[in-house]
Amino acid sequence: MGFVLIVSLAWLVLMLFTSMNKKLTFIENTFVYLVALVIHINFTWIVYEELNMAKISQQILDNSAFLIHRSITLPLTVAITMNLFRTAPSFGSKLFKTTLSVLFLVVAVVIALYFDIVEYKKWNIGYEIIYLILLHLVVQYLLKHFGQLKTRGVNEA
Repeated sequence: MGFVLIVSLAWLVLMLFTSMNKKLTFIENTFVYLVALVIHINFTWIVYEELNMAKISQQILDNSAFLIHRSITLPLTVAITMNLFRTAPSFGSKLFKTTLSVLFLVVAVVIALYFDIVEYKKWNIGYEIIYLILLHLVVQYLLKHFGQLKTRGVNEA
């Protein structure tokens, strides 16, 4: 059941991303997706494998659900949020959209915890929320500087 719910969330995020009116360019969306993916893969490797603060299920479907969440749901949710940032008129609106994004990702983590896809040992949901907020901030910061690099490259040419 956990696999079905995680795949459903991934499908929902994928459909939202493909059907939304994107404010970022194709290159910026690719940059956001890859940055979020690389950061999250390294984060999960450090927390789950090196520090043994959490454990991933060794069941095939549960492990596949974890990989789908890590590789599709999380990076695309961050990309959707970064696209929505461009339409946000105020800081409060950006904060609200970030909160909704983090809440959605926490729901996916809670589903994974409930169905024993992931088991926390020395980790808890509070740390996960802090990590997700920091992930959004880092991706936003890198996207801002990526845009400046792109503009600087055009002006110098």
